[in-house]
Amino acid sequence: MTGNIYFLSDFKEINRGYVAFRGNPKDGKISSKGKIKTGQLDFDDVYFVKELKFNLFSVSQMCYKKNSVLFTDTECVVLSSDFKMPDENHVLLRV
Repeated sequence: MTGNIYFLSDFKEINRGYVAFRGNPKDGKISSKGKIKTGQLDFDDVYFVKELKFNLFSVSQMCYKKNSVLFTDTECVVLSSDFKMPDENHVLLRV
């Protein structure tokens, strides 16, 4: 989901309802849907919500594409499906 229409390609106007922000169930209207292409990774079915101030990223959509997602204290890293853990001893917990 994005608040910047210029990020989207192949977008079309839709009437998909609303998303809730700050406890208001109708604070953001979903008015378009398109794609974001980054060169190595494409995002399909990205909703445009004009009132959104930040981009929202679907971890489940990335995992569905067989990628892995790693979070640190400063970033989110999407790893390709053929990434292999260099040293399993670095894994402290699997859930």
